[in-house]
Amino acid sequence: MPVSLSSIKPTKHASPPRILLHGPEKVGKSTFFSQSDNPIFIRTEDGLSGIDTSAFPVAQTYEDVISALTVLARQDHDYKNAILDSADWLERLIHEKVCRDDNVKTIELAAGGYGKGYGVALNLWRDILRALDYLNKTKQMGVGVICHSIVIPFNDPEHEPYDRYEMKLHQPKKVTGARDLLMEWADIIGFASSKIYVNKKKGTDIVRGVASGETNKLNLVGTPAFVAGNRYSLPAQINLNWKEFYDAMIASSRIEAK
Repeated sequence: MPVSLSSIKPTKHASPPRILLHGPEKVGKSTFFSQSDNPIFIRTEDGLSGIDTSAFPVAQTYEDVISALTVLARQDHDYKNAILDSADWLERLIHEKVCRDDNVKTIELAAGGYGKGYGVALNLWRDILRALDYLNKTKQMGVGVICHSIVIPFNDPEHEPYDRYEMKLHQPKKVTGARDLLMEWADIIGFASSKIYVNKKKGTDIVRGVASGETNKLNLVGTPAFVAGNRYSLPAQINLNWKEFYDAMIASSRIEAK
């Protein structure tokens, strides 16, 4: 398409944010998005028990996810936020499709082996992100992607290795994986956490984590313990509550107040 000065458009309020939210099990990630304006969940796992919201049936295949995204793109509806729950379960469906299409038992054997199947899987991930971008930019929908986190050793090139939370997605050592792809795509990477106190029993070496009972938090700036970040000058931490998040977005002057 030819480029001209007439094609220049302002970007400040171009579309709602694309949010990638990760954290440990049962910390409130799905609940957070269920508090958004008229959300619709695209489920790859059955994790909405006890949450009052709208959702497609749990996807059994990659094609089911594409079908749900296509319905939202092509049909008229009143949904304002599309939530993919969750990315790590979707990755299983993607890997199953790669194996099914190539008639192999494991993704390591797909596309001729030597890990080439993961490259095929990344192309399917890109199709998912393009579909989410269409909802975001053309249908003006907010987009959320939920991912579970696990604790793994992290080899910091400048410090001694330490443990940190990482998204439960395939991440090869030398090339881009699904985790990197999602992180580059997202406008906001949030880490959902709960406050834990460490209690050491007197006279022993037994150390236990004790829940604080405080409100769970949404971390929007990264630390050595987890990945987070945003393009909107948001505070480092707020309560894991959609209203507080939306108020913070308004305060950052990046979205219009409704």
